[in-house]
Amino acid sequence: MQELYGLGHGVHGVSIRLKPGFDSDEVAAKLNALFGGSDRAISWIDSFRDFLFVIQLEKNMLFFFLLFIVLVASFAIASSLLIAVVRKTREIGLIGALGGKPRQVAACFCFQGFFIGVAGTALGIAFAVTALTFRNEVVHTFARLTQSEAALLRFYQFSNLPLSYSVRDFALIITSSVVIATLAGLLPAWRAARLKPAEALRNE
Repeated sequence: MQELYGLGHGVHGVSIRLKPGFDSDEVAAKLNALFGGSDRAISWIDSFRDFLFVIQLEKNMLFFFLLFIVLVASFAIASSLLIAVVRKTREIGLIGALGGKPRQVAACFCFQGFFIGVAGTALGIAFAVTALTFRNEVVHTFARLTQSEAALLRFYQFSNLPLSYSVRDFALIITSSVVIATLAGLLPAWRAARLKPAEALRNE
């Protein structure tokens, strides 16, 4: 390539691989300072900025779609709790007759939404981690069944899927799911809190 480009003994550039724990942008800035303030040294983040932007955009779109899926699930939670309020009208009236306050009755249904959110999120994360753990086995099995292992290597240059966990993403997903599920219990809680004990006890 030196002969093709007529570089003699020159090179296009030098690639430096850093040890884990070093900041590539910080190292690039130090190298540029050594070169007299030029922009000769660039980090891999700057080199692949457009590609990383596309990856981040896809990630944001997936989170946007998942948010709508959770919202649809929250409507199902709200519907089931509303049905529970209708079925347990007399029990709710009995709680009020025994001295239970409306906010306490409402708290019961809000807690149900919170419990459903926590349980559903825990199960979802467990299934997701299990699927990600065995992702390569699934891909290899599918490739063998469809005889497409050569195609994977030819067009994608890899046969194993990389994996990286983000604590921030986990915290964001868990918090959003639990909060939305808890808010889904507000309408049934408000409906239950408005029931008057005398009318609720007469309900058939």
